[in-house]
Amino acid sequence: MGRKGNWLVLGLVVSLVIGMASVGFGATDKLIYLFYGEPGEADPATAYDMRSSTLINNVYDRLLTYEGSDATKFAPMLAERWEVSADGKTVTFHLRKNATFHDGSPLTAEDVRYSFNRVLTMNQPPSWMLSQMMNQDSTVVVDPYTIEVHLTQAYAAALGVLTHTVASIVNSAVVEANGGIVADQENTWMNQNEGGAGSGPYTLKEWIPAERLTFERYDGYWGAKALTKTIECPIVPEVGTRVLMLRAGDADVHDQFPETNVADLEGAPNLTILTPATFNIDFIALGCRGPMAEKAVRQAVSYAFPYAMALEFVYNGLAIRSTGPIPSGMFGYVDPAADGRYEYNIVKANQLLDAAGWTWVAGQGYRVKAGVELGMEVLAPIGEEVKMQEALLWQDSLRQIGFNLKIREIVYAMMYRTVRNHDTDGIMSGWLPDYADPDNYVDAICNSGNANAIYGNQYNNPAMDALILQAKSEIDVAKRAGLYRQIQEISFQDAPYIWVSQRSNVVILNNAVKGFYYNPILPIDFATLYKEG
Repeated sequence: MGRKGNWLVLGLVVSLVIGMASVGFGATDKLIYLFYGEPGEADPATAYDMRSSTLINNVYDRLLTYEGSDATKFAPMLAERWEVSADGKTVTFHLRKNATFHDGSPLTAEDVRYSFNRVLTMNQPPSWMLSQMMNQDSTVVVDPYTIEVHLTQAYAAALGVLTHTVASIVNSAVVEANGGIVADQENTWMNQNEGGAGSGPYTLKEWIPAERLTFERYDGYWGAKALTKTIECPIVPEVGTRVLMLRAGDADVHDQFPETNVADLEGAPNLTILTPATFNIDFIALGCRGPMAEKAVRQAVSYAFPYAMALEFVYNGLAIRSTGPIPSGMFGYVDPAADGRYEYNIVKANQLLDAAGWTWVAGQGYRVKAGVELGMEVLAPIGEEVKMQEALLWQDSLRQIGFNLKIREIVYAMMYRTVRNHDTDGIMSGWLPDYADPDNYVDAICNSGNANAIYGNQYNNPAMDALILQAKSEIDVAKRAGLYRQIQEISFQDAPYIWVSQRSNVVILNNAVKGFYYNPILPIDFATLYKEG
C-alpha cells in the first residue's frame, strides 16, 4: 500500500473497480459494512452527513447520477433522458415508467414535484442546494412521466445538485401517512424509518439506534438488482474493535477508515487497503461567539494549530495541507503564498492576543479580558480517532498561548444538532462534496446563512456573501476564478475555520469482496458489492 495517494486534478477520473465482470458462483447472501459513526437521519430532506448520505444513497433514487467512477459524466437514474433549454433555466426530465417505490406503488412526476417542494418547505440544513435555484413554483408536472424544472436563475452546477441525496424522490403517500410536511420542521418518523418511502436498490429493513442497521435488497427494483441480498451494518464506535473485526473477517468493508489506525491493518493477509485521493477537506469550525467573536482570537488559534505534525502523525502521510474552502485540484483553488496561509507560529499567536488585550492570569495558565476566560469547547465525534487526535494536539498547543480548550466527545448523531443549537463553541468537522463545483464548498461553508445552519458558527461577512452570490452566476471563467481567489483571501483574514487537511479515503476490503468502485462525489454503492464464498 502506498503511503500517499495521487491527488485529483480537474477532470481526473478515479477508478478502483474490483471484480466487476461477473458474480462468482459462490457469492454470499450477506455482507458486513462498518460505518465510521452512526447516521444522524434517514430523511433526504434533513440528513447532511456522510453516514446518513450512505444510507439514503442506497435506499432512495434521484433523477440522475454519475457514470460509475466518473465524476464528470452524468448518467440516467429515474430520468431516462433530459433536455436543458438554451438559456440554461429549464430542464425537462422524462421519467422511466417501470420505477416503483418499495411498497410497490408507481413513481410518477407528481412524486418528484412533491419531493422538491417538500425540501423547500421543511427548510432543513441541506435545503439550500435546492433553494438557491428553485422555489415552490419551479417544478411543473407536464404529464405523469414528464416534469419541467424552471430554475430561478441559470446555475452551471444545477444537474450536479440533482445527484445529491437532498434531491432524492420520496413516496408522497408514505410521507403523508407519517407526519406529512410541516414548514421549518423535521419529520421525526422519516428521520428513523423508510417504510416504503424509497425506490432504491435496498430497503432500510431495520435500524436499532447504537446497535445496527440492516438493508435488504429490493427485488422489484427497476434497474440491475443488487448483488448481495443483505447488507448488515453494526454500529461500532471503538476503532480498536473495528480493527479486530476486520482482521478476524467479521466485517467486510470499511471506507473513511481513520488514517491514524492504518498501521493496525497493514500486513493483514485477508485485507486490501486502498487510498484513493478525494476532494474531502477537514477543518475546525469555530463558533464566532464569545471570545471567538474576535477576529484576532480566531487568527491566533489558527497560528497555534500544529499542521505539519498532524499531517505526519495523525494522517500518516495520507493527506495534504488544506489552505481554504476549495480543495486542491478543483476549479477555483488557489495555492496561496506563505503569507496567505496559516502556519504553526506560537510567537505570532501570542503577539495577536497581547495586542487584542488578552492578559495572562498569574499562576492560572490562561488569559482573560474583562473578566472572561480565553477558551472554548470543541466537539469531537466518538469513534473518529483522527478528529480526536487533532483536537488533543491542538489542545496541547493552545496551552502555550493561554487558551483553555475543552474537548467534549459526542456521538455523530448528536454532534451537528448540538452545534446548530449553539450549545457548544465549535466542532472538529469537514466537508465532502455534494457536487463537483467550488460553489458547493464556499456557499455551504462560508455563506453566513449556511455556515450557521450547518456548522452553527455564526460567521457573517456581507462582503463574503456578495462574492459568493456573484461567483454563482458568473459565466466568464477567468472572472469566476478571480472571485474565488478573493473568497479564499477573505477566509484567510476572517479565520472562521482552521483549514487542516485534504484527505485520502482509506478503504478496507476483505479480499473476498468484489464489485467495489470509487467515485469522489458519491457515497459507497452497496448494490455492486458482493462477497465470494
